[in-house]
Amino acid sequence: MATCAEILRSEFPEIDGQVFDYVTGVLHSGSSDFESVDDLVEAVGELLQEVSGDSKDDAGIRAVCQRMYNTLRLAEPQSQGNSQVLLDAPIQLSKITENYGRR
Repeated sequence: MATCAEILRSEFPEIDGQVFDYVTGVLHSGSSDFESVDDLVEAVGELLQEVSGDSKDDAGIRAVCQRMYNTLRLAEPQSQGNSQVLLDAPIQLSKITENYGRR
């Protein structure tokens, strides 16, 4: 699976270095904030439209954003160590913390 940076480079070979750094920074720093492809399009779509000139229409930009969104979602489980889990049995915190003060 391609990374977001690879997708950007292949879809927008003429992208400026500063714009590339900005877009990849937004993608990586805000990846957990993107709840849908619409959020991603809202964050970087207009900038990508400017970079593409006339080579991509709104649907083309959305398709690129969809690919990047899918890539971000596939990478997410590695960073989701804090997800909630339903336990099989109750936990007695008092029993767990009993031994902490006895060292």
